[in-house]
Amino acid sequence: MKTISRISVLLVAALGMSGCVAVQPSTGRGNEVVAIGRDTGFDSGSLSQLEAGIYIDPDGCHIWMIDDGLEGYWSRRRDPVSGLPVCTDIAPPNSIVGDFRAGSQFRDWVPRQ
Repeated sequence: MKTISRISVLLVAALGMSGCVAVQPSTGRGNEVVAIGRDTGFDSGSLSQLEAGIYIDPDGCHIWMIDDGLEGYWSRRRDPVSGLPVCTDIAPPNSIVGDFRAGSQFRDWVPRQ
């Protein structure tokens, strides 16, 4: 019975460690990955207090973007009347317009490469 419980503990520990990603403080140079695919669930504040930036996707369409330092939020920008995506040439594709990190009290932590 002890052997089975030890094996169970080792398997659970290995599974838990497999999801870990090494992180480091952001340098702010702009060439870093600033998003990871999981929710850290650390803070609890209203997103309405943060400033959104706009990411221009490869098709030239806008995506609202908010980064509170620990979590990031994206939502396609849509025309309020038609519901269609807003696509204009305010900036080159794959660029960000606005300070999407404004209002955050937390420094970004980015995955090590």
